[in-house]
Amino acid sequence: MATMVPPVKLKWLEHLNSSWITEDSESIATREGVAVLYSKLVSNKEVVPLPQQVLCLKGPQLPDFERESLSSDEQDHYLDALLSSQLALAKMVCSDSPFAGALRKRLLVLQRVFYALSNKYHDKGKVKQQQHSPESSSGSADVHSVSERPRSSTDALIEMGVRTGLSLLFALLRQSWMMPVSGPGLSLCNDVIHTAIEVVSSLPPLSLANESKIPPMGLDCLSQVTTFLKGVTIPNSGADTLGRRLASELLLGLAAQRGSLRYLLEWIEMALGASAVVNTMEKNKLLSSQEGMISFDCFMTILMQMRRSLGSSADRSQWREPTRTSDGLCSLYEAALCLFEEVCRMASDYSRTCASPDSIQTGDAPIVSETCEVYVWGSNSSHQLVEGTQEKILQPKLAPSFSDAQT
Repeated sequence: MATMVPPVKLKWLEHLNSSWITEDSESIATREGVAVLYSKLVSNKEVVPLPQQVLCLKGPQLPDFERESLSSDEQDHYLDALLSSQLALAKMVCSDSPFAGALRKRLLVLQRVFYALSNKYHDKGKVKQQQHSPESSSGSADVHSVSERPRSSTDALIEMGVRTGLSLLFALLRQSWMMPVSGPGLSLCNDVIHTAIEVVSSLPPLSLANESKIPPMGLDCLSQVTTFLKGVTIPNSGADTLGRRLASELLLGLAAQRGSLRYLLEWIEMALGASAVVNTMEKNKLLSSQEGMISFDCFMTILMQMRRSLGSSADRSQWREPTRTSDGLCSLYEAALCLFEEVCRMASDYSRTCASPDSIQTGDAPIVSETCEVYVWGSNSSHQLVEGTQEKILQPKLAPSFSDAQT
């Protein structure tokens, strides 16, 4: 009876992939380096030795003495049994050699490194952020910054339906601009955009802020809609004055719902660009007086929502508002300036709440908000989160007990 080299159980740990990727590959070529890396596998319990297996080397049962000679079939059977026993013995001896042991360790280390590389760089099911150049201004590039998971046939059919549906909608809207209006107040483009504005306005604030919960196809749709609406706002786009105004309002609503500084600045850029074109065309007396305008109530609703989120004690008399016309409109240029000023004020207030000890010593008093909302999550085993008997809170939850945390 002889013991074989004990087998092992492999259990790769995902959080160690990064460390294995950075290992020196040249050390795998030496026996000492392989021994160090293999000991790392064992210490991390990624390689677990199993109970030893026993190899029986008793051999075949050969006849001791018989009067009659063996037949050819019996001789072949005994020869095969002897050869099989010798082969098993040779395998055991070779596998127990130092070279075979080092080779097995080297193969396990290589398998671990290749698994880490494949899992980090070649797994299509994981989300991977890509770097974007500052010059890339098209919104469609954001969608491709996330590598898509392997799609099924159902996903492909749904994506095909959504993409073709959006293309058909945009084509119909452009076609409606070229056709003469059959009656006053009847416009396919304006009706569709107005319905979209109502839907966006009915959503809770920042409903589109968490892009990690929006599927790639949803982000692609948002990008296509935003690109289309930006084209509508241009005075020479083909849409009428009301359609351009509604497109500007819908763009502002989407930017506010997405809650990112980037989208607010994109809207400001759009508004300033459209205002510049309107100003040029007004000098040539090619436009009406309602060009380059936006609904005052729509703009102020979004602006006041942003101001309420500050909760600061700033002097409200310093808040700037665009000039309201008799038609309930305001200039896109003034709206862009007001929004930009509000963004700057929010950034200034936030920077003062994060004041360093040096700035406090110089006399800059940090702002303390009148309203403070604290969200808690995690372990509550010792009631440290003041959330009753619930031991673990998986999702962030508004904690009323800490509402006056800054006072």
